[in-house]
Amino acid sequence: PIRTINDSYVDGLSITHGNPRKHLWTLAVGLDKLNADIYACPRDTDPFNFTRVPDFVGNNFYCEAGYSSVHEDRIAWEDSLWDGQQCVSSTAQSCSRYGWFHRDIAPSQEDIEVRWCSDQGRSNEDFYTDLLEIWVL
Repeated sequence: PIRTINDSYVDGLSITHGNPRKHLWTLAVGLDKLNADIYACPRDTDPFNFTRVPDFVGNNFYCEAGYSSVHEDRIAWEDSLWDGQQCVSSTAQSCSRYGWFHRDIAPSQEDIEVRWCSDQGRSNEDFYTDLLEIWVL
């Protein structure tokens, strides 16, 4: 199915601005670091897997898995998501330049919206968020 910016198009955080929504950044959750299946983070070296990224997201995303090995049915404490460590995939250039993600957009008075998204119930796809900082410079 075609996913739009108004859908739960990612397991993770969707950061947008304006009405209608315009994409700023996506923080995605992958299943684990060992598998390269449809639940893994998209990688530049895997064209099939990378095609799952919606067109409106483009390269403006960061995906990480919390499990350092194969996933289990438990909370994955061993690797914090989106901490800027092990920054790979299509956002590596942004991470190496800024230490994290960065977007330049035209000056705006529009609100920034952060949505916690998943396509299944919390018992299967819950993820913890301790801190989220958005700096507008």
